[in-house]
Amino acid sequence: MPYETFVGLRHLKNKRKSFISTITLISILGVIVGVATLTAVVSVTGGFQEAFREKVLGINSHILVMKYGINFREYRDIIDTVEDVPGVEAASPFIFHEMMISHGDRLSGVLIKGIDPARANKVSDLPRYIREGNIDALEWQRPEKKPNDGAIKKERDPTQDPPELKDAPLPGILLGIELAEKLKISVGDTVQLVSPLRGLNPDSWAPTQMAPTSRRFTVSGIYRSGFNEYDNKLVMVDYRSLQDFFNQGDVVTGVEIRVSDIFAVGPIGAQIKSQLTPGRFRTLDWREINRNLFTSLKLQKLVLSIILTFIVIVASFNIVSTLIMLVLDKAKEIAIIKSMGASDGGVMRIFVFEGMVIGSIGTALGLIIGLLCCFIIASSDIGMDPKVYLIDRLPVKIEPTEFFIIALVSLIISFTATVYPAWRAARLSPVEGLRYD
Repeated sequence: MPYETFVGLRHLKNKRKSFISTITLISILGVIVGVATLTAVVSVTGGFQEAFREKVLGINSHILVMKYGINFREYRDIIDTVEDVPGVEAASPFIFHEMMISHGDRLSGVLIKGIDPARANKVSDLPRYIREGNIDALEWQRPEKKPNDGAIKKERDPTQDPPELKDAPLPGILLGIELAEKLKISVGDTVQLVSPLRGLNPDSWAPTQMAPTSRRFTVSGIYRSGFNEYDNKLVMVDYRSLQDFFNQGDVVTGVEIRVSDIFAVGPIGAQIKSQLTPGRFRTLDWREINRNLFTSLKLQKLVLSIILTFIVIVASFNIVSTLIMLVLDKAKEIAIIKSMGASDGGVMRIFVFEGMVIGSIGTALGLIIGLLCCFIIASSDIGMDPKVYLIDRLPVKIEPTEFFIIALVSLIISFTATVYPAWRAARLSPVEGLRYD
C-alpha cells in the first residue's frame, strides 16, 4: 500500500478530535443530499418527458403528410407511396375539425378527428387506451340515397339528418373519459355534433346554407389516454362520416404515418418528402408539432439540473474546510513525514486522497438514496391534478447514463475542492511544523 493511502486512511480514521469527525460527516452528508436530490429530480423530469411523449404518440402518429391548399383527394396514392419508404410501418388518412358536441342540456367545444378504424391500430396505440366499447364500432358506410319519386324536392333543414340517414344506423363516435364524465355520457348514448357551416365547398354556400348544421352520433367507446388535453377535448369518428357531414367528397386533411423508430423521424420524413411531388406536399413530425411542449420540458430539466448541481458545489466547500482543518491539525505529522523524505507531491496526494474518499462515499450513498427515492416515487400513487399538469401521475424514468454523469460531475467537483488544501499542505515547511515542539 502506498504511504499516501496509508496516511490518508489513518487521518480519516482518527477519532481523537470529535470536531474534525463532525465536519467530515457534514461534508459527506452535503454530498449525499446534493447527489440524491439531483438524481431524483433528473429522473422525475426525464419521466415527464417520456410520459408526455408516450401520451402524445399514443393517440397520434409520428409523421403527418399535408397538402398545400385544399382538396387532398390523392391520399390513397400517397399512402401507397409512403408505405414503401424504409422505416415506415403504416399510413392512414385523417380529417381534423373544431366542432361542438351536446348531450341533453350540456355542451362542449371539441376537436374532432376523422380516422380509418381499420387502420387505427397500425398507426397509433389508440385501441389499447379504450376503456369501454371498441374501435370497430366506428366503421361507417353511407347509406344509398333513395330514388326521387317525382315529388317536389323541399329544401332540407340543415339542423336535421338527411332523409336517407333517418332509418340507417347512426355513425359511431369515440370520446375521452373526461369529456364523457363532463357531459354525463356512456356507451350507447346519442350525442349531437354541431358545425358552424353546412359544407366546405364555397360554391354551394347560400344564406340558408350558412346556418349551423348538426348530426347525431352514437357513442361507440370511451378512451382514457391519461393526457388531459385529449381526454377532455379530442373525439374521433370514421373519416367517411365526416366527409359526408361536411359534404366534402372524398377529401381528407392529411395522411398520418407510423415509423419503426420515433427518433429517426427526421431522415424518414425527408425521404418521404423526396418521394412526393415537390411544392405540393409538406411533412411534419411529432417533434415539430409539439416543439413548444418538448422544448419547455428540456429547458426545465436543464435549469433544474444546473441549480441542483450547486448543492453539490456548496457541499464541496465543506470538503475544503474539512481538509484545511486536517492540514492545520496535522501540521506536525506533515512536517515529520516531509523531514523523513516525503515529497511535496506525496503530501498533496495524501490530502487529495482524503478529499476523494469523502466525495466518493457521499456520491455513492447519494446515488443509492436517489435511486431508492425514484423507486418509492414510482411505486407510490402520487396523484396529480391533470388540469394543471396535464397528466394524472408523477412519472419517473431511471436512466443509467444520467446517473453516471451525475456521479462523474460530483467526483470532479470533489477533486477540485481538494486542490487548494492539498497544495497548502504541500507548501508547509517542516521547520514551521516543528517550531513549537
